[in-house]
Amino acid sequence: MINSRTIFVIVMLGALVFSSCRRQSMQLRSSVRRTQNDVRYFNRDVSQVKNLLGIETEETADPQDSTSKTLFTPVDQKNIFTSYGYVYDAINGSKDVINSSNFYWDSIQKVYYVRNKKYSKIKPENEVFGWHPYWMGSAWESYPFELLSTISYFSYKLDPNTGSYTNPKQMNEWRNTAMIDSAKLKKTKVLLTVSSHGYANNNSFLGDQAKWGVMIDSVSVLLLERDADGVDINFENLPYLKRGSFNRFIEELRKRLNQKFGTKTPVISLTLPAVDSREIFDVQDLQKFVDLFVIMGYDYNTGPQLQGAVAPLIPFETKNISLNNTLKYYLEAGIDPSKTVLALPYYGSMWEGTLGEGGSTSSMFERKVTYREVRSIFNDEFVTKNNLSPILEKNSMTNYFNITYPDNTTKEVWFDDDYTLGKKYDFAITNNLKGIGIWALGYDNGYNELWDVIETKFATDAVPVVDPVGQIEGYPIKVSNYILKKKDLLLVSSLFFLFAVAIGFVLALSDWKVRDSIVKNQFHRFIMVMIIFIFLTPIIYLVNELFFLKSTWKYYAVFILGGLTIYLSSFLKIKSTKRP
Repeated sequence: MINSRTIFVIVMLGALVFSSCRRQSMQLRSSVRRTQNDVRYFNRDVSQVKNLLGIETEETADPQDSTSKTLFTPVDQKNIFTSYGYVYDAINGSKDVINSSNFYWDSIQKVYYVRNKKYSKIKPENEVFGWHPYWMGSAWESYPFELLSTISYFSYKLDPNTGSYTNPKQMNEWRNTAMIDSAKLKKTKVLLTVSSHGYANNNSFLGDQAKWGVMIDSVSVLLLERDADGVDINFENLPYLKRGSFNRFIEELRKRLNQKFGTKTPVISLTLPAVDSREIFDVQDLQKFVDLFVIMGYDYNTGPQLQGAVAPLIPFETKNISLNNTLKYYLEAGIDPSKTVLALPYYGSMWEGTLGEGGSTSSMFERKVTYREVRSIFNDEFVTKNNLSPILEKNSMTNYFNITYPDNTTKEVWFDDDYTLGKKYDFAITNNLKGIGIWALGYDNGYNELWDVIETKFATDAVPVVDPVGQIEGYPIKVSNYILKKKDLLLVSSLFFLFAVAIGFVLALSDWKVRDSIVKNQFHRFIMVMIIFIFLTPIIYLVNELFFLKSTWKYYAVFILGGLTIYLSSFLKIKSTKRP
């Protein structure tokens, strides 16, 4: 039987155990809280460093936000540039695309904008589409890719009998051309045009779905090899009875390309004819699968018609064909203007004829002439010598030269220039189209005025810059990143070095020989003043930051104190002392 003494001992032991456990538990809780605080402080410091470097944390990144991979730290960076823009310029160069003086902060949009012409870019809501024909060779080296939203290599020539291509030389060029790299460097999308022309060719290809698979597989390999953005379909002279087959082909192309590209959605653009066979294209059904329609607004008068404009704005002297009627047709057919561009010519037409009795002229189409040819043939010297001037036909909004030679033969050249193209660009903008296209890039090679119009109509030099501090990759940014990561080590090392130098300097001054040498030698006095400058600068800067609200007087204070040191040192006299 348990007596009272045993019960008392048990109770006391229990109390001691409980008290000890409670004390240990409280100590453990306190330790956990301290650890949690340390972790929280650490995470806060890490977050600050990441914010400064432009690295977004996974917790704050929006998975639906396409910009989540790039930090958006406007307030921090605004403060950095306000106080330390001169440091950024010194490191990266004040003449760089981005510097502390050429961009501004939009407090409403919460983003920086750079204003610099050489940093121009097509507005995101607009599209400037251009074809690079393989026969233009290296002309792409002069293309201003920043003024091109999309460039399409022309072309993969479709073999209607197999679905493969008939031009291996050009496809090998596609695999190796540096044009694609240059375009992607400027964020210009790159497409590969698949061309198939002729009633019989299109009838053969569209009538056999096995050929569709061959073509899609072949094109997919070529696109993925160059990390291209998609395909441009250029089928001309479609058979009317193959209208449904063409729609099913485009639907199959969309499905198969989506599968092959994985997470990346490929672009499909489709060219539409200006006049002939345009009713074959069912745009309402096709726009379910097509990202961009390109209306070919050219080749209106390059056949057996009367001489006239290649791309007339409204009809002139011919049947009722014009850009206005073409666009009206497609809009009434239900095309989506927001995914449609109007392609215009960088070439004109040349006509030859004979002047008959009564001043009548009989003319025949001779050939097409590029804008570069027109400018070269009708240069200032030729125009002045022959007393010529281009005539602007206002209905078609096109220029033409008319020359009569002594033997009564004639030449007539119709062409667009920067003014007439600008008016046709306005026509596209007025009709709420996404933008314009160019057939073909390189036809203006050597002349920049046509690009100036595109820049005026469709580009902006106010470019958003999400992360200006990290925008310029390279040595300065890498050094900055390293310093931030190793800041504690670098701070301790710097302080150790500074104290070592300071103590060494003070100990050196304790030697009478050193003091005597400084006073008597002007060069030594200069060295001493420079050392004082080094010590005064951080001290004055610290005082200024703490007490004077970051004013600019610190720079003057350092030089005033340094100058005063030089002045006072000139009065020092040290009597020579003979030492044993």
